[in-house]
This record gives sequence, structure tokens and C-alpha cells, in this order.
Amino acid sequence: MVKQIAALEISNRYYKLVIGYTLDNKVDILYKVKKPLSVPFKDGDIFDIGSLADDLSKIKNIEASTKNVKTNINLNEVVLVLPPYGLQVYHSVKTTNTVSSVSKIDRIDINNALSLIKKEKIPNINDELIDIIPNKFIIDNDKTFLFPPLNQVSQAITIDANVYTLPKKMVSDMVKACENAQINVKREVIAPVGVSSLLTGTKYKYPIYVLVDFSNKTTSLSFIGNGVVYGSNFFSLGIDDLINKISSDLGIDKAKTEEIVNIFGLDNRQTSYNPTIAIGKDSIGIEKKYTKEDLVKVSLEFLKTWIDYFKGSLVNLVSTCAESLDSPDKIALVFTGEGTKLNGLKEYLLKVLTSNPIEFLSIPTICCREPEFANCLGAIYMASSYRGALEDENKQQVTQINRVIEDEESRFEVKREKYNELKDEL
Repeated sequence: MVKQIAALEISNRYYKLVIGYTLDNKVDILYKVKKPLSVPFKDGDIFDIGSLADDLSKIKNIEASTKNVKTNINLNEVVLVLPPYGLQVYHSVKTTNTVSSVSKIDRIDINNALSLIKKEKIPNINDELIDIIPNKFIIDNDKTFLFPPLNQVSQAITIDANVYTLPKKMVSDMVKACENAQINVKREVIAPVGVSSLLTGTKYKYPIYVLVDFSNKTTSLSFIGNGVVYGSNFFSLGIDDLINKISSDLGIDKAKTEEIVNIFGLDNRQTSYNPTIAIGKDSIGIEKKYTKEDLVKVSLEFLKTWIDYFKGSLVNLVSTCAESLDSPDKIALVFTGEGTKLNGLKEYLLKVLTSNPIEFLSIPTICCREPEFANCLGAIYMASSYRGALEDENKQQVTQINRVIEDEESRFEVKREKYNELKDEL
């Protein structure tokens, strides 16, 4: 019997809940909802935990309808999707002797090795350990395994893993809001880590790519190689900033601005009929009629600024994560998030990023193809991939992710920070 999982993502303007399960390496969706926050926030800085808790309490009891059949869902626990704001990735290798008298590897040996990693001091005291994701397990005679080598005979076991941290305050505020809403956070999944896991499971065509989440108030970039997130950065510009600029420049109220942006976007096709699409006021308060051309002109001004920030973030991310990539001009860019719904955005990106392969993420999932739900789908997939008691015994448990074995064409050197074990070991 498949296990149903509820994934909750709290973003700057909305919270999203997706309930589903993984079957045959695909995520099937039973229910999804997106609701606005009473008090929006930005870049993970929550202004009002009480208000957020009140918002989340509304999804404790859900009435869902499927084929005219109503179902009541009591939401008690969730997998919490965390944004990658301030994400740090470290590389750690730890070895421990096996406990068994016959040197057979058991769960306790995996747990002991994980404990050595968890005991290491995090370089930034304001960060919190979120996950430990093993790259490989090594036993005697240098035998290597992608999954925990339970029942293998070895005198020692080594775990080569990536350690993921996020700012403590951001994480604790989100968890506290859930707890105040009487929703238990069973597990935390960092958004790009979950999405990369899902794409790896679907045998995504690009072994190396940058995942771009163009959301409401923020754009984040995450470097992914062979299914592993090696680094992330972000800048504070999103689709909301486009709407605010149009509203301000053309003197149109935000509700109407959002409506015409959703309808027309960057549609600059030339036609003989160019009707008024909105009425606003100029700088001195005189009423003025605006056409689609006016909308596109202001939109392109915003996107010029946005693309400048994007290119700077991309150069910094690639230079930090991959030594052998001389420039980011050839790396694949995979876009997701609310901003990707902007009509004409892909065509614009193809014109200004001429050498990069550009994809807009499309996940083959029934009833949930919208890119804005990708982070929740990734969290469901990742949370479904744990097996056995390892999940119950560790908060940062062993992640069962199928890795793509790199070939000569996809080989690259990764820059990874390492702990100083002599200095930082507790």
C-alpha cells in the first residue's frame, strides 16, 4: 500500500499544500491548494508568525471532492518545503568501525557514521543543519555503494556525504508557525534538493544544469550536477516586482495590472487593431489609455534589469560550484516558479541567453502540471524514497536517491567546502 504524504510550501505571498504519493517512480496527486498569506513576507523573513499560524490552521481540516465524492482530510503532519535562501553546502567524509562481532554492517553502524557528521560544528553559528545526503558508502577493499550496504561484511564503513544548512531563524519561524497551527513537521526538504531528486528519478536529460525558481518576490538559482545540489544563491526580484513597476509607471491599480499581465504578458505581435487594455493616470493625475504596446514596453524595461541581476548571479554560482566550467554560457537553465507563467518569457530568454539551453520545467504528473507546485512534488518524491527504520531513527536520515553515474561528457570538478575535523569536532 502506498503512503500518502502532505507537502507544505510557505512562500513569500502564498502557502501551497499538495497531498500525494509516489508509485512506479512517479508522483500521483490526490489534492492540491494554493492560498494567499494574510501578511506576505520576503526572502524568508517572516514578519508575523501568529498571522501565518492562523493561515495554516485553515488547512487542518480539508474537504476535498473527487468525482463528486467528498472526502474530509485531517492534516496532522507535513513535509515542510524550505526555500534555499542562505543555503550552504559542505562536504564531509566520516569513518567508523562496525559494531558486530562478525563485522556485518547494521543500521547502528550507519547511524554511528551519521552521528559523526552531525557532531561537526557548523561554520556559521546562525545556520542550522537541515539534511545529510550521502554520495556513497565505502567498505573494506574500497567497495562502493550508492545505498546503505546493510548486511555486507566489513570492519569499517565510510560515508561520503553532502551537508546542507539554512539560516536558523528562517527555519525555526516556519516550523513554529506550523506547530502553532497544530501541524507537526515530520521532515524538512530544501526545495531544489527535492526537485533535483524528482528529476533524477525521471532520468532528466541534463546531467548538469542550473535550476531557476522565478517566484513572486525572489529569484533563486541552484547548481545541480548528477542529481546533487552543490550550491545556491538568489536575488530579490520576482514577478511581483514586474507588476509593481507596471502599476507605478502606468498609474493602474495592482489588481487590474495583474489581470492584464496574466492575459497579455510580453505579447508584442503587431496587429492593425490595437485596443485599449487599461486606463490609468500619468504623473500629474491625468487619465490616460494604455494599449498592449505600453504594457510590453514597461515589461521589457523590468526584464532588462532582472536579466542583469540574473547573469551576475549565474556567473557567481557557477564560479563557486564548478572549477572546470570556464563560463556559464553553455550550462542548461531549467526554469520553474510562478514567473514562468508570464506569456512570452521563454521567447525573451532565448533571445538574451542565446548560448544556454533553456527549459521550462514540465513534470509528467496528472492534475498538478503547474510549475509553481514543483517544489511540493519534489518534496513528496524525496520523502517517499526513505526506507526502513533509518527514517525513524534520524531526523537527517539517509536519503535513498538514485545517482546518475557521470560519463566523460558530464564530468566536472566541484568546489566544496570541507570541515576541519581537528578544529570542529565536538
